[in-house]
Amino acid sequence: MAKNPLAILQKLRRLEAQAERRALAEKLAAEAAAQQSVAAAEQALRQEHSEGWNPNLGAFIQKALDDRAMAEEAQERARQETDHQRQILADARAAERVVEKLRENRAAAAAREEARREQNVMDEAARKPG
Repeated sequence: MAKNPLAILQKLRRLEAQAERRALAEKLAAEAAAQQSVAAAEQALRQEHSEGWNPNLGAFIQKALDDRAMAEEAQERARQETDHQRQILADARAAERVVEKLRENRAAAAAREEARREQNVMDEAARKPG
């Protein structure tokens, strides 16, 4: 017996949604790492400032500011990628639900058709002289 195409499609949609959930988890991890980089750059600035005067302070501060700017840019990119991945996951989940609903509707229609056939059989049996 051939497999139900909707069952196959439903399985594919479920697998796609699972893959998108994993991708979202990766984007969230990248976003967290970027956030930690920003915090580390900020902490380095505070630490150097609290240690007092340093002849290399100007170069250090410039590097720290550059590091912080790069970390903030990476954090923003990670945030945007996470938001994009969330949308992809939402789309995949919506497609999955559409297939589930279609299968439910077809099953309900099949059940109604079966009930109609059974009623027709009973009506035929009731019409026959017995």
